[in-house]
Formats: sequence, structure tokens, C-alpha cells
Amino acid sequence: MNIRTHLDKIRDEQERNHRFLHLTPNEPYMSQTAGTFMNSPLAQRYYLGAGENDMVDENPFTALGFPGIAQLVAAAENATKQMLGATVVNLSCLSGVHAMMCAILSTTEPGDTVMTIHHDHGGHFATKGIIDRIGRKHIFTKYNQSEMKFDAKAIAQSFHQAKAKAFYMDASYYINPHNLRDIREALGDEAIIIYDASHTMGLIMGEQFQNPLAEGADIICANTHKTLPGPQKGMIAFRDEKLGNEANATINSCLYSSPHTATLIALSITILEMKEYGKAYAQQIISNSNTLGEALESAGFQVRRANTGRISENHQVHLFTEEVGEYRRLYKQLYNNSITVAFDDGAILGGGMFIRLGTQEITRRGMKEDEMRKIAGFLKDSLTGLTSTKKVEAFNDQYRHAHYSFDTS
Repeated sequence: MNIRTHLDKIRDEQERNHRFLHLTPNEPYMSQTAGTFMNSPLAQRYYLGAGENDMVDENPFTALGFPGIAQLVAAAENATKQMLGATVVNLSCLSGVHAMMCAILSTTEPGDTVMTIHHDHGGHFATKGIIDRIGRKHIFTKYNQSEMKFDAKAIAQSFHQAKAKAFYMDASYYINPHNLRDIREALGDEAIIIYDASHTMGLIMGEQFQNPLAEGADIICANTHKTLPGPQKGMIAFRDEKLGNEANATINSCLYSSPHTATLIALSITILEMKEYGKAYAQQIISNSNTLGEALESAGFQVRRANTGRISENHQVHLFTEEVGEYRRLYKQLYNNSITVAFDDGAILGGGMFIRLGTQEITRRGMKEDEMRKIAGFLKDSLTGLTSTKKVEAFNDQYRHAHYSFDTS
């Protein structure tokens, strides 16, 4: 095998990644500080805690302890509890979907019914399939697309009729907070509400989005690589200590073997960056979303607005494209101008085909309101068939450092 052929192709893709202006809502910009140990020899080692005298003793299983990592992880766990109002957290999940599985498996039993969000209403594509395959029953929630909020009374009726145990709020396509307090009141105290904050975790930590645990959720479940600009990993936070300890006992005993040492270190550093810089970062994300959306409206495009009246209350901006052109052609035009976006099915949330733009990565790179207006211009050029590749790449090349991070401290 000529491995160089494969590696050269990957290096080409790495160079392409460097040139492109990434406007997808589901990717981060991790700091160099957080990524320091991603390629460390420690990445090859199992992390099982600090141990005593550098030895983890599980009688008779023994392993090397890592007290330095343990101190960092403990600091991150404490910071997470403070920022989310949690009593128990778990940073060992390996991805967002793995965190979803851990949350459901550790709080429900085979035969229990779990409510989720239909994909047309913004739900995650994987949730129902997972529930079906782990011996749980499934029902969909009720959602009012015109008001962009959940129908709390209808939810309660379906939930109680099915004798459901948990509501997993797996929204991925949303631009305003959920009416979580209404849902909690309608479902009652016995229902387990699991709020998937994969998209908004960084905004919650920065105190600029609804705090799910304060508004009625029992559990926050998330991946860690969107507005929380960490590695591809997962995390869970619990409001109630008893529930959290019981769930963690299950998760830690059989739902993973290693937390993946390198990504655990990177995640812990990222969480501590959010504790230090998260508020300013989150504020700028939301300001950038609204500036970008308003600039696109001024350029003649149709943009979805949140039910608050603003363009967005988080990092997502939804740009409708059905009146602009066929989505494959539009994607190619954007690609040719070194811009990546995420096109989404017109059935999702109604209103037709749309681009789901994200401002989290470009905000982490230091871009603010003036840059959003320039980006709106690049999008207009691309969507109307003009070529601006050199301008996009020259602009993009100015922003290579991770702001709101320990890199700049």
C-alpha cells in the first residue's frame, strides 16, 4: 500500500479546510490550549482517575493513575455545576449520541415510553431509532410551528395517555428558547425531562440562553462541539443529586470503558474557558446572529425570525432559499466561493428549503458585527452566481486565532 497517496489527499483536505469560511451551525473552533494534548502520548492511555500514589486499585484490577488530569477534570466538573446549576455531572460520554443513549438508558427501563420531537419539528434524526432498539416505546411530542413553541397541554395529554416516563427534548433546529416552564407544569413533577443542549450549551454556560435546569428540566444532555467549542465528545448534567448519582452509577459501570483521555482533557480546558470568557463569547454570538440575519434581509433574502421578534436568540440563522434557486446548485456556488453551509429539508419547521447558518465558529475567531455584514455580502454574491473566492479567502485568512480562550490570556 502506498500510504502517501492517502495522506496527501487528507493534507489537501486540511489545506482546503484552512481556506474555507465555515458557516455551519454544528462545528466549533477549539483553542490551541484545549487542543494541546490531542496528539499527546497520553491520548493512548486509559484514564481511570487519580488513584493513590499514582496507582488506581480496583481490587484486583490496577492501573496507572493521573492526578494532574484528575485535578483538571474536577475543576471542569465544578465549573459545569456552577454554570448550569447542576448537582452532578458526567464528562465521560464519547459523543452527543452516546450522551443521549447514556441519559435514556440510565433513567428509564425496558418497556418504558419516551417522548421525543418529530424531525419535521426540529428533532434529531437518530433519537427514535435508538429508543426503538433499546426496548423502549416511543411517542412524538406536539409542536405549534406557526408559534414556534410546544403545545404543552397536548403534550401532557399524549404523555399521560401513553403512561410515558421521560420526555427527551432533542431539538436541533431552533432559534428561540423552548417554553420549558409550561411543559414542566403540564407534565407534573414525576415526568423526567431531558433537555438536549448540544447546540446551545456554550450559550447556557455564558448565561445568554434559557437555563434548562432552572426552568424545569431534570437533565441536560449534549455534545460538546457547537457553541461549546470543544472536541467531539458528550456530557450530561443533573439537577437532582439522587437521580444524578443513580444514573452515573449505571453510566460509569457499563456504558463506556474509557472516557478517551485526550478529548477529556480538551473538553475540561474548554469548559474552564467558558467559565472565564463564556459570557462575552455568548453575547457576541447572539449579536452576530442578529446582525447577519438583518444584513441578509436588507440584501433581499427571506430569513426566519424567532418567536421573540428578533432574527435569532442563539447561534442559528435560517435563510430561506426556495425562491433563490435549487439547493444543489446553490451549494456548489457557495462551495466554489470557499464557503460551507448546511442546507436543510423544507419540511423541517415549515416555510421551505433553508440554509441553517451558524455564527459560533466565526465568533470564536474574533469576528463581530462589521464582519457579519461583509459575510452577508459574500453570501449574496455566491447565491446570485457571482465569483468572490479570492475575497472570501483573503478575508477568512485574517481570523486564525481562538478568541475568548486561554490562548489570549
